[in-house]
Amino acid sequence: MVADYFTRNGIAYYYEATTMANDWFIFKSKISKPDFFLPQCNLVVEYWGLVDSPDARLRNEYVRTMRWKMAQYRRNNIRFVSLYHSNLSNLDYYFRRKFREAMGFDLAPVAQICPTCHIQVLDMPLHIKWHSSFRQR
Repeated sequence: MVADYFTRNGIAYYYEATTMANDWFIFKSKISKPDFFLPQCNLVVEYWGLVDSPDARLRNEYVRTMRWKMAQYRRNNIRFVSLYHSNLSNLDYYFRRKFREAMGFDLAPVAQICPTCHIQVLDMPLHIKWHSSFRQR
């Protein structure tokens, strides 16, 4: 679902790219294979899908590993975003909010194609209002 979101929104990513301490993809100590790496932003995105597992043993081991990875990212000044199952209900909102917190700026809006006039539009609700006002003239 997260990969589909990135693809639909034109966000370039690598899936499970190796993350290195202090530098990306250079011969240093290996930290992990994060779920996603966004190369244009130098940002790691982790989807912690098993944090709510009903299997207590699996969940506890998963949370231990999750906390270790987060500590490694912080220790090595690697920017990262954490996504959880509960974020999937409104992924665009949660990802954009967490992206802003991690990066210090908003993710660029994604252009959409207007189904009426077939042009690329950044603010579809405003564009639809424009269509409505144009018809009223």
